[in-house]
Amino acid sequence: MAVSVTLPKFNLEKSSGEISAWLVSAGDEVKEGQTLFEVEDDKAAVEVDATASGFIGNLAPEGEEIDVGAVVAEIFESKEQALAAKAAPDTPDTPAEIAPIAVSPAPDTPVAPIAPDSKVRSTPLARRMARDSGLDIEGLVGSGPRGRVQKRDVEAAKADSGLLVPVGIEPVQPAPPSQPQSPISSYGGETLHHVWFKQGQGIPVVFLHGFSGESVSWNMMLSGAHQAFPALGVDLPGHGNSPLGVPSNLDDVAEAVEATLAGLGIRQAFLCGHSFGGGVAARIAARGNVMVAGQVLFAPAGLSPTVNGSFIGGMARASTKESLTPWLKQLVQDTSLISEAFVGRTLAGRNPDKLAALQGFADRFFADSTQCFSIIDNLAATPGPLRVVFGRQDQVLPADATRSLPGNVALQLWDQCGHMPHIEHRAMALNVLQEVYRSAC
Repeated sequence: MAVSVTLPKFNLEKSSGEISAWLVSAGDEVKEGQTLFEVEDDKAAVEVDATASGFIGNLAPEGEEIDVGAVVAEIFESKEQALAAKAAPDTPDTPAEIAPIAVSPAPDTPVAPIAPDSKVRSTPLARRMARDSGLDIEGLVGSGPRGRVQKRDVEAAKADSGLLVPVGIEPVQPAPPSQPQSPISSYGGETLHHVWFKQGQGIPVVFLHGFSGESVSWNMMLSGAHQAFPALGVDLPGHGNSPLGVPSNLDDVAEAVEATLAGLGIRQAFLCGHSFGGGVAARIAARGNVMVAGQVLFAPAGLSPTVNGSFIGGMARASTKESLTPWLKQLVQDTSLISEAFVGRTLAGRNPDKLAALQGFADRFFADSTQCFSIIDNLAATPGPLRVVFGRQDQVLPADATRSLPGNVALQLWDQCGHMPHIEHRAMALNVLQEVYRSAC
């Protein structure tokens, strides 16, 4: 069975991106952890590594707009399978394991392809700028990763050659800054941003992330895995690409998710939540506006008043690699999981507006280092299979809080595990999710 490679979230402000360069070719043998391709914009350059070993094929093209979470390649057991996938993609009657690649033409002028024998690496934006300016990209020296020519290199070459803006092309004006929303404003009730990890028949699993997270963070658990269910990720209010206003209470958050599901025609769902998203899932199930078939909650919030207030405040304020990394390391028992790429993805798009929204969220739901809501009664009133997974070494929420769980909840306490069981023990987490889903659906 092929392992899918997906486009990661590398900028909080974007739900799509371009592959700037593949570092492998179809049919190449790759090793787990080997860098496969790079995604780059003006804010970040991210290297994406293989999650499995094998032979890579079915590569998405460079320089075309692709949705975050879409499949951009597959890793096969043999070279023959990889090359066959490139030559003959799956036909419509072949069942797909994950949603197909969603590729649409970029709205800008088409990017001229690089000649096959080109030895200069460059970003699509740099190639377009060079072409429009009459510059030979082959003659430029790059300052980016691995010597790649970037926007600033083309701009420097234009300045050196006396080139200004080409005739007939308007200078690009910077977008006006968005108006910062008050960190204590009420949420307006808009529907939330969402992404399908996989579409298909059956009851969908709706994934709800934790404080300061976003829906595509679930890719770290789902990428490359066989999913026997439709999978939908939702950005909570004040997070990801959803509106930045701060809801007044947990019911407002639940209502926003319910409205989003209703807009998609989803009346019945299986809920999977992490941390604050676990609390939201429990409240949705108790409200009864969505038929909830079952739940898996990883380190859910709302089991006790206790929370690591320093962590909450640090995550809401951190705006640099140096200030963010120490707080991210508190999420896990094995800090080697917090790679530079992980930090870079989390840091991308942390602009003042989003930090203000996070601070408002923290002030509303975790005021004075206290969890200002409880889901104990919600859990007790919820029918259907319900599993809670907690790490014994959780530094954000205390594992001892699970003592207050009602008797209808099945609990798993994992050793050598912090606040992110679904990331730290990915295979076990997937097994739990699939087991409870099968029992419920």
